[in-house]
Amino acid sequence: MSNNLNNITLEDIAVRKAAILKRINLQKEKINGLSQGFITPLKPVAKKSNAVMGAFNTSMAVFDGVLIGYKLLRKFRKLFK
Repeated sequence: MSNNLNNITLEDIAVRKAAILKRINLQKEKINGLSQGFITPLKPVAKKSNAVMGAFNTSMAVFDGVLIGYKLLRKFRKLFK
């Protein structure tokens, strides 16, 4: 690629465009790979007891998160009064 901005040719632009498109495609592949982990369905459980325990663990985690959020909110309200 030429160093002087006044001497940029169509070939320089084409080379730069190809390099940028290659980088964009690599980033798309990375994003698709990472997003598949979020979208994939949960594994089927082998036993009904495992399903019940899994649901219980999930609900307790949600409850714990809500409770911690509520406690933090109360502390922040006290702090800014």
